[in-house]
Amino acid sequence: MRSQRVPPGNLPSAPSVDAGLAALAARQHGVAGLQQLVALGLSRSAISKRVARGVLHRRYRGVYTVGHDALSREAEWLAAVFAVGGPALSHRSATELHGLTRSRAHLIDVIVPHHRRPPAGISVHRVRRLDPRDVTTERGIPVTAVHRLLVDLCDVRTPHEIAAVIKEAAFRGRFVEAAVRDSMARANGRHNLHVLDRAIEVYRAGSAGTRSSNEVLFLQLDLPDSLVNTQLLGYEADFLWPQSRLNVEIDGLQHNTPAARRDDAIRDRTLTAAGYTVLRFPEEMLRERPEDVLGAVANALAWPARPGPGRARRRDAGRGRRAPGSGRAPTRRSARAGLRCGRRRGGCAARRPRV
Repeated sequence: MRSQRVPPGNLPSAPSVDAGLAALAARQHGVAGLQQLVALGLSRSAISKRVARGVLHRRYRGVYTVGHDALSREAEWLAAVFAVGGPALSHRSATELHGLTRSRAHLIDVIVPHHRRPPAGISVHRVRRLDPRDVTTERGIPVTAVHRLLVDLCDVRTPHEIAAVIKEAAFRGRFVEAAVRDSMARANGRHNLHVLDRAIEVYRAGSAGTRSSNEVLFLQLDLPDSLVNTQLLGYEADFLWPQSRLNVEIDGLQHNTPAARRDDAIRDRTLTAAGYTVLRFPEEMLRERPEDVLGAVANALAWPARPGPGRARRRDAGRGRRAPGSGRAPTRRSARAGLRCGRRRGGCAARRPRV
């Protein structure tokens, strides 16, 4: 019996298309765009058939995943870039991709040179022009370079939040101020570049920037500028006013364990002995009664700056009095002796050397 003749090219082409599809998926975290599928030789009818068979899964209009629809974070980012036709991932998503933050954004940020209504879950940021020097590739995903990222964050972050990104970028050897300044010059006309100027100034002053919503909330209080997450006698201080020798700590739930309280007490005694005032506020007090936090810190800043322990001993020796940490403390109480509100009452805890 004679076998049926197969039209030439039909069978050999199928394995080559599938092999190309598999190679494309391997390079792009399992994501493929419509034009890429067409370039492989798939017609719209062939794409529809593969969708029906479960070989392709439609993620967005014109964007498909290969084999399954369980996407990695990288696949989500790349699919979003394909969906809006953007040249690069940007803003908070770029910060996450570069490894400069531990937080995860709810929306995926993409920078685009045109106006386009994005699908749900994607936030687009329109720019008139994006210089090729401001775009790079990370893990196969087009993304704004770190120096351009800092420029874009001016629109969505505070100076102290950007300072935290700068700090992490510098730690990874990826912060080059000259490149940032060049990118700022290319973004001439942006209204918020002063935010980045301030962020660089804050970073150069020794602040590591904010890392939590509690710290951002504290900085919204009407208080003088402070160093944020800076080093103090081997400890990290949430907020520090060096001239006033005042350290403020915002304690989250992690500070409620016995071990954390013990460590905090040792730390506070060390700083107090060195002449610093330490004020601690539970995070719920900051959120529910910010005016009380503001009042306590403002009062502490109004106190005269306390001298270091060495100068205090010499001064008090001349007055015939004991210096902090040099023996039994004087019994006279005054407003400068500090305050202590029980943690159980939701108040603050303050330690100040007595005079």
